[in-house]
Amino acid sequence: SPLKIDIMFYWHLRWSLLVTLTLPGFIAPIARADQIGVRIRFGVGDTTVADWDGSVAVSEGKVLKIDGWRFQNPDKIVDLNSWKAKTRKGAARRTNNPNRAQANNNNNAPVFDNGVLLALDGVSATTKVSVNTLQGKFEFTVDELSLGTVLERLDRRIEIERTASTLAIANTPTDDDHPALAAAADGSLALAFVSFTAGLDRDQRARAYTKEPSDLSFLKTPAGGDQVWLRFQRDGAWSEAIAITDPGQDVYKCAVAMDAAGATWVIWSAAHDHNFDIWARRYDGKLAEPIQLSQDAGTDNFPVATTDKSGKVWVAWQAARDGSLVIVSRHQTASGWSDEFRVSPAGNCWSPAIASSNSGEVAIAWDTYDKGDYDIWLRRFAADGKPLAAQPAAETEEHQARPALCYDLQGRLWCAWEQSGATWGKNWGALVQGQGIPLYQDRSVGLRVLDGDQWKLPSASFKNVLPNLSKRRAVVRNRVRAPEPEAETRQAGEEAETAAINSFNNLSRISCDKQGRIWMLVRSRQPDFRAPLGTVWFEFASVYSGAAWTGPVLLPHSDNLLYNLPAVVPQGNGLVAVHSSDHRQSRQIQRAQGGSNSELGDNGDPFINDLYISVLNSPSAAKVPELVPAKVNLVTGRGLSEAVIKERAEIARCRDFRATINGEALRIQRGEFHRHTEISGDGGGDGALEDMWRYAIDVAGMDWIGNGDHDNGAGREYTWWLTQKTTDVFHMPGRFDPLFTYERSVKYPEGHRNVIFPYRGVRTLPRLPITDRDEFRPAPDTQMLYKYLHQFGGICAVHTSATSMGTDWRDNDPEVEPFVEIYQGARQNYERPDAPRAPQASDSIGGWEPKGFVNLALLKGYRLAFQSSSDHRSTHISYALVYAKDASREAIFEGMKKRRVYAATENIIADFRCKDSQGVDHMLGEEFSTASAPELRIKLIGTAPFKKVFIIKDDEYVNVTSPGSEVVEFAWTDPKPTKGKASYYYVRGEQADGELVWVSPMWITVNE
Repeated sequence: SPLKIDIMFYWHLRWSLLVTLTLPGFIAPIARADQIGVRIRFGVGDTTVADWDGSVAVSEGKVLKIDGWRFQNPDKIVDLNSWKAKTRKGAARRTNNPNRAQANNNNNAPVFDNGVLLALDGVSATTKVSVNTLQGKFEFTVDELSLGTVLERLDRRIEIERTASTLAIANTPTDDDHPALAAAADGSLALAFVSFTAGLDRDQRARAYTKEPSDLSFLKTPAGGDQVWLRFQRDGAWSEAIAITDPGQDVYKCAVAMDAAGATWVIWSAAHDHNFDIWARRYDGKLAEPIQLSQDAGTDNFPVATTDKSGKVWVAWQAARDGSLVIVSRHQTASGWSDEFRVSPAGNCWSPAIASSNSGEVAIAWDTYDKGDYDIWLRRFAADGKPLAAQPAAETEEHQARPALCYDLQGRLWCAWEQSGATWGKNWGALVQGQGIPLYQDRSVGLRVLDGDQWKLPSASFKNVLPNLSKRRAVVRNRVRAPEPEAETRQAGEEAETAAINSFNNLSRISCDKQGRIWMLVRSRQPDFRAPLGTVWFEFASVYSGAAWTGPVLLPHSDNLLYNLPAVVPQGNGLVAVHSSDHRQSRQIQRAQGGSNSELGDNGDPFINDLYISVLNSPSAAKVPELVPAKVNLVTGRGLSEAVIKERAEIARCRDFRATINGEALRIQRGEFHRHTEISGDGGGDGALEDMWRYAIDVAGMDWIGNGDHDNGAGREYTWWLTQKTTDVFHMPGRFDPLFTYERSVKYPEGHRNVIFPYRGVRTLPRLPITDRDEFRPAPDTQMLYKYLHQFGGICAVHTSATSMGTDWRDNDPEVEPFVEIYQGARQNYERPDAPRAPQASDSIGGWEPKGFVNLALLKGYRLAFQSSSDHRSTHISYALVYAKDASREAIFEGMKKRRVYAATENIIADFRCKDSQGVDHMLGEEFSTASAPELRIKLIGTAPFKKVFIIKDDEYVNVTSPGSEVVEFAWTDPKPTKGKASYYYVRGEQADGELVWVSPMWITVNE
């Protein structure tokens, strides 16, 4: 549209001007030994707040930059040598439990340390750093700051440690993310990245309203979209940015590599005609035309690239082929590009990684769910390009995912991954524990090295050099680490290299520097601090040389979502990493290059992704990394477990089932739309956005899912864009058809509601003030929500209705609120107080508001079908099953609007119907009239025998059977039909193993 074109042109012009005006002359760091970073933390262990205004001086060299560690107004950087800062108490943690509310008040809140980050240049081992604060003076020398060492000063109230040297790359009003790096032989760098331009400013999309806007159409204003950029760093200076794509694109990640001719190739995934494909573009001083590398109708995404010894560029990516997600690759040839080659032998496959060796070998790794849990596999290609057989790198019953690869100088292939337990994503919830592992309960790091055909391990364990902040004080104060296990002991089992340290180390990146050291980078959760955007993850590095690991080393300004990968290449005496920060740890944002608080970019959002470059170097001489043989526990060729076989058969049975109603064959589409991720401010235990897609597609075998993050990230446009975009990235029409959804949280008596759209592009709706719980009247905010849903063609559902997040049913619009979340895996069943898994006043999870039970809404005459979903952390025990005419977004949404949906805790088939007196068949969710007593026909196909099946009419149990079988099929005629009144009938089935199904009502009027 003209509006979209104007917005894109404006932002493209503004971005280009900003880059041109701010970047020339800006010197970026290079990996030199005289360039280091330092973090100084103030008030560590304090119980009272204190002022820590101060200054710093160095005896040689200079301070390039000072940044705040946990700054909040009125903290500020005064100049290159001084600051104003103080420590503060943390905010009281929100709780719905009145017994804990008093304990969580601010008087008992911990004091959070504050601090500064220093980037120093031109220093030597003898450089003295002197710090003067209002709490006292202290000093240290650079040689005291060996990697991984923590110094203490001022009676242990100060902690000092060496970090990466980190500087901002640019200050732009766009969200800059997904960096990719390539290094030339002369040390110059090529950086590709994706920038996102918002379509609305923060005030328009995230503020609270005092009155309803006269027009809500602005919430569908087109976003500015994505654009891929290329920049070069030569001699420490950054070039101007080169636009690789037009603005207004829909891009999911990028890669970059340099070929034998010195040309730079940028590779990216972009949607055209609603399908993501892989594109490549060559730059050798001028831009060639883009080349489309993927030609299939399936989605193609997550490109990775490398250059082999002969200078050919190799690209691998995840591709949807024949209903599965596989890994494919292409590489340069003398005449162009090779044909697409399927790298992975079995799906579904994720997270490709790629590396090349000095001998000409290329390796591609991935993880696969083929056996019902994630395993790491890889395939090597000989120097002539010939593919070798695929082989497992980590194949056990545990969760092993997201591999990282590098070759060392000896040609050995290092493979790292993240690891969790054997039941990742399986049954877990408030009332169902011990059977599965939530999506982010724990993480650890696994590592193996392929030396020829033999798997090996480092001779020293890396477990002591990963971040372990929960035990840091004990480690620092003891100053003595546990001795390394002897090599013979370590060969007895690999658990030493996959042990959980603080259970929150993820997404390892691994690289070999030019001197032969091995660097491992991990993202680690910070358990002691909750930021404005929620949980904080940072990047940390450790280095292996000879027989010793050293670390961890913080990369400042890497605070961001968990799933936020840095780009890493060898340079100088170590590594250079480019990473994105959304500044989530700061409550007072000082933008790149020292911008003031008022310089937040034109969209007014302080939490924008900015790119930073970090230098990691080691002051010690490099030694060849020592390895020992590994005891490899690879269950090659293992078959499927009985549990996997059983579940896959039950899922297939649901997909194959057809209910023919008046000649129309309807199928069951299994899913849910209340699945949180880390994007929610309270989603630290919910895992990455990608894990939601993995869980739905692989672990639960769903046909659709909807994201339930709060306003897709508190109304931030970038996280809304990421959520909407990945809903398209992982769309496999006819096999997996996700919807566009979010949670809109408004406390009792109005109620939390999950919002659903069948199409992309509608932003989340801000709030109006809440109504008085003692004044029973329609809520203006809920009425505005209904108006919004009518205007944009959406629907919604109340959840946890009998809690402080629920409602007293003061509002309902049957057209846009056709169903209710009757059961929630994270909490309980809100059908009625006497039902299984229902709360009571003494054990209600989330508060007790008994006016919110669903039976009361039905008694009020509301036409509500039933669905169940998960909410936070819960997995694999709550499903919304929709009868749809075909496997498509539109058909699923239509089935929801028609109330053709039911709820279950397992893969249970429910067919509930009734003929009227004219012989017309009706099914669950429908309302109709008949001249005769209703004959209800019920068919249930369970996953275990049914202990009880109940028919409920107008809130009374009117029939109970005890079938004792997995398949239940019977008819029941109402012996006392209520004439002239619409009565509702629904069914609850209870299996002997405790699993439940709630079959949505039919509303039947028997004519007088």
